[in-house]
Amino acid sequence: MTVDNQSAPTIEQLIDVVGNSSVGITVTDRSGAVLLHNKAQSVLMHGEADHLHGRILIDGKDALPDLLARLEENGRFENIRITYQSADGTQNRASAVNAVVAGAGDESRIHWVSRPELGERLPVSSTSTEDPTSDAAAWIRAVDERDNPVLTPTKEHESVLREFYEVAPVAIHLIGVNGQVMHANPADVALVEYSAAPGEYVGQHIRKIYEDQGLLDDFLSRWDEDSPIINFRATFVTRAGAPRPVLIFSTAQAAGGQVSNTRCFVFNDPEPLRARDTVSAFGWPA
Repeated sequence: MTVDNQSAPTIEQLIDVVGNSSVGITVTDRSGAVLLHNKAQSVLMHGEADHLHGRILIDGKDALPDLLARLEENGRFENIRITYQSADGTQNRASAVNAVVAGAGDESRIHWVSRPELGERLPVSSTSTEDPTSDAAAWIRAVDERDNPVLTPTKEHESVLREFYEVAPVAIHLIGVNGQVMHANPADVALVEYSAAPGEYVGQHIRKIYEDQGLLDDFLSRWDEDSPIINFRATFVTRAGAPRPVLIFSTAQAAGGQVSNTRCFVFNDPEPLRARDTVSAFGWPA
């Protein structure tokens, strides 16, 4: 499914969504040579990279050949647990990676989306005993403080960025300050099963897809705080009313103290039977 052009983000929005996202994003050629990557990917790799060879490990060994073989056979994969290694081999970061191949032949590209493996999440309840300086808080702080990499996305990458948005192996949506779904990529529309009628979802209030309405009220009440949602387990509701356990990584685009929209990356929860996270101190009903 291709999202209608009227609902596609502008190039400026795409640069922000990819460049400043809370998850690692890399676009490579079929050999793993990097065409662009974002700040979060720099944090995952403890630096920058022009090739993924030797930077992705499984069981301590270079996993790139195996991952490329999987993509050659299946075209995509999801939630592969890997370790990113620094260029000097001294630092590692546990992650989970999704990837998809786009195009064919020499012009094809691989789009990689990686999320850090974290033990904590954000936000937390006002009555929670969780440490506000948790690994989730440390993660988003590290991303925010990271300089743009040399291969940061720019307007020169417009065709690549639009391709990424269309084929990304993860759901992406942008929410406006009024709670409206401004934009949603094909994976996001499919996640909640609105592919046959995207207009019933895109352009509507995000409330439509949240099972726990109190949880959403709490999220929306944090607009003025520019509060990130990191490694957060929630449940969406599909068009048919079925529950969809998800894992959310979301931050807000803000300028001059004003938030304009969120940039939300939503993964199928690899542990769907785990308890859902909550934040409200007031016991909002679902």
